[in-house]
Amino acid sequence: MDTLRIKIDKISASDPFDQQLSIRGLIYQMTQMNSNLYEYAYYLTFKRACKEYADIFKDAYDMPIDEQCFFLGTGDQLVLNCCSSYDKILSLQRELMRRFFIDEIDNLQDKVAEVQSRRYAPYRLLYKRSKSCKRLKMQYERTLLDYIEYLYKFACVFTASNYRIPLVLKRQFFKEEEASLRLLNSDNDTVALLIEAIIGLRADLEALRQLNVNKKKTRYHGNHKI
Repeated sequence: MDTLRIKIDKISASDPFDQQLSIRGLIYQMTQMNSNLYEYAYYLTFKRACKEYADIFKDAYDMPIDEQCFFLGTGDQLVLNCCSSYDKILSLQRELMRRFFIDEIDNLQDKVAEVQSRRYAPYRLLYKRSKSCKRLKMQYERTLLDYIEYLYKFACVFTASNYRIPLVLKRQFFKEEEASLRLLNSDNDTVALLIEAIIGLRADLEALRQLNVNKKKTRYHGNHKI
């Protein structure tokens, strides 16, 4: 198997392409991505809509909230945006696990999958508990950008069947939204799933940016500047 020729403690663009191994790494990383999005929803909730309970709910894991309906019930548009992104990544993850017969718990305990999850990983470590709401909003937007690019890179990998992503595909990412996905192999079922998730996350990103635009308009209107 190609997997056995890859060093467990190192990844490289020259590694032999292994679809199953790539999927395992991708699923492992998506678990981390959704944990991150959960943290954003949690801390934004208690810094905005439910800030009167901030002294009680200080830590997302010491005082966890497992029911997403709680976050949805806040009605806070920023928190709802986090939930929307969370749902899209979770839906993609579950569909990939179903198609490739991968158990999430077993995968999280697999050292090879953990190492492979670092391939193109969107590293952006942020201790959210101590950050201001403004800082969290800014970092959340950057996180969405990272996740979109991360999924795009894997769509390129599955299109090219190679970890060394062709330059033409790298450059394509920065084009207009529809054009950026044009060269991806949508006939490949896995690529098609990734494209669907990318489009969905881009919609969330645009909605997030629109929230900021609307807030500025409201402020200017209050100051009689429009």
